[in-house]
Amino acid sequence: MKSVLEGHENPTTVLIAREINAISDLDIIIWANRHRPSESYADDADFLNLARSNPRNESNLGKARQHLDELVGRRFPAFSLTSKESEEIARSIFLRRIRAYLDDASKPFQTCRMLSPIESLYGYPEWLGDFDNGCDWIDQRTEREHARHLHDVIAALLAANRTHLSLEKS
Repeated sequence: MKSVLEGHENPTTVLIAREINAISDLDIIIWANRHRPSESYADDADFLNLARSNPRNESNLGKARQHLDELVGRRFPAFSLTSKESEEIARSIFLRRIRAYLDDASKPFQTCRMLSPIESLYGYPEWLGDFDNGCDWIDQRTEREHARHLHDVIAALLAANRTHLSLEKS
């Protein structure tokens, strides 16, 4: 699965991506290893622990989310995961992730795992469109060839969010 992170994102965006299951703990470490931090958190112990983490070390992976949570809590005290601003960031991440689904070989379940956390954090936002129906009956064993309907739902969602996607590129 291709990561939706490029390395320039700030820690709050990474936390949102992790909270909606768009990325894994491994992606957090990969981001930290590529990221050039701002002065406001460059010397933060939790950021340094992430940046020095070995992505093949299970202990490092197990602590990645905690380090990110603590970094954001300490260095971004005004941040709220459930704010409108965070929801818009989640929407952008979601759209990038579903667009990547069309291009990569990830399993449908990896993409559908975002549904429940998004609904928990933001209610049922209209930008999810028919995603819940597209994810019906998809589990960890579902192969892409048995989830062609998800491809159609994602294509419709991307078309409905074309304006948002073009604003994101500007």
